[in-house]
Amino acid sequence: METSQFEAGSIQPGETATALAGRAAARLDRLPLTWMQWRLALITQVFWGVIIAADGIPAKLYPFIWGPRHSFGEAAFSVMLAVQFGVGILVGEYLIGIVADRWGRRTALLLSSFAVALPLWPTALTDNYWLLLLFFGLSSIGMGGVLATNVVYMGEIVPPRERGRVMLASQIVAVLVFGLLGNVPGILWVPAHYDWFIYLFTIVPVVLLVPLALWALPESPRWLEAHGRHEEAEHIMTVLEAECLRRSGLASLPEPDYASYAVPVSEHVPVRELFRGEYGERTVLLLVAWIIGYAGLVYGFTGYLPVLLRSFGFSAGHTFGALLVASVAGGCTALAICALIGEAVERRTSIVVSACLFCGAMYVLYFEHGIVATYVLSAVAWGTMTAWLFNMYNYTASAYPTRLRATGVGLTDGLGHLGSVFGPLVAGALFATAALPGHAGWYLYVTIPGALLPAALIGWRGINQRRAILEQISG
Repeated sequence: METSQFEAGSIQPGETATALAGRAAARLDRLPLTWMQWRLALITQVFWGVIIAADGIPAKLYPFIWGPRHSFGEAAFSVMLAVQFGVGILVGEYLIGIVADRWGRRTALLLSSFAVALPLWPTALTDNYWLLLLFFGLSSIGMGGVLATNVVYMGEIVPPRERGRVMLASQIVAVLVFGLLGNVPGILWVPAHYDWFIYLFTIVPVVLLVPLALWALPESPRWLEAHGRHEEAEHIMTVLEAECLRRSGLASLPEPDYASYAVPVSEHVPVRELFRGEYGERTVLLLVAWIIGYAGLVYGFTGYLPVLLRSFGFSAGHTFGALLVASVAGGCTALAICALIGEAVERRTSIVVSACLFCGAMYVLYFEHGIVATYVLSAVAWGTMTAWLFNMYNYTASAYPTRLRATGVGLTDGLGHLGSVFGPLVAGALFATAALPGHAGWYLYVTIPGALLPAALIGWRGINQRRAILEQISG
């Protein structure tokens, strides 16, 4: 039989808003894991995969379109990467992160979908550098929005005992969508129909993601109750509990442990709290780790991997093929391994191991340039970079309380994209220098300060999160 309203922790007559704080969180975390949580987690990762697939368009097209046309040089290309990977995403993460904490996670995802799609289409119509710089930069604001929101929503829905496994397994779908959508059309259309490649990312977010946000994704009950909107949280919780009860086959749901879920109710986003006390220490650590990680391991590596493959003599088809294998086979395998590990290992341990394996693959790639070896080593490097990146996303989202979570992620990951501003510039200079043979300076840059240093910081000073309740590790 189904639980009664009282057993489900519903609102009782005469209760105050303060007494209700934490009810939705307690009720969510005691639910059995069913298709309900998996479905919502997978939807958020479809958002990530579709939107971030547009992230690398300039890096993928420059070696085959604007470079051969002499539209602009490598220095200008580095600036374009800095604007798209850095400035635009930084602005989007911070501003849309505030939207997510003030007006809701679903609203932020909807806004991100429009923000990435609408400014992108003019880039298919011009070779003018300044127009490309402007519109790629504006489009990346939407990319920042989905980065600030997707892991936040997913972490708030999944119970702590299954959080690591479900989040990382769901992120396999994000990587799969990212890899297929970002590379298969490139194999088919670049360079002859590269404009179709760009138009694809204008159409798909509007046609696919907007309907998902409007009709398939309920607002996070944790966010609703943290803003005092208890009736809406109650309505959504009733639906989610009924679905879990039906899918699990249980006669009743366990009693919620309300005592462990004290959540202050706030209508506003107290941003200054991110820089005070324990949260301040976490914010500084995450800012430093994100800045140097984005500068090297993430965008210093991915921004120049297509150019590196081109320098090996790869055609457009072989280059996009290598990127497809790297992102899909490498990324999905790495996240599958992390998902199997689940909550058995601390996230900060996974971050350290991923960085070390990335460095090993890159050093072998420096000496091995054969097509098979390059495909395999690129896949290992991309996969371990993906494992580092997604574990960092999940670690960051679990480091702050509900009232600050999206803002905290948007601030640290967003300002972390400062590394994406100077990272491609430094990477480009080292890549082009003839002082060290075979782009050796670039290899050293993306591995030592770019990968090992941020991983060491998180491993040394990071917090433990394994199987912990969000309201306790972030409270």
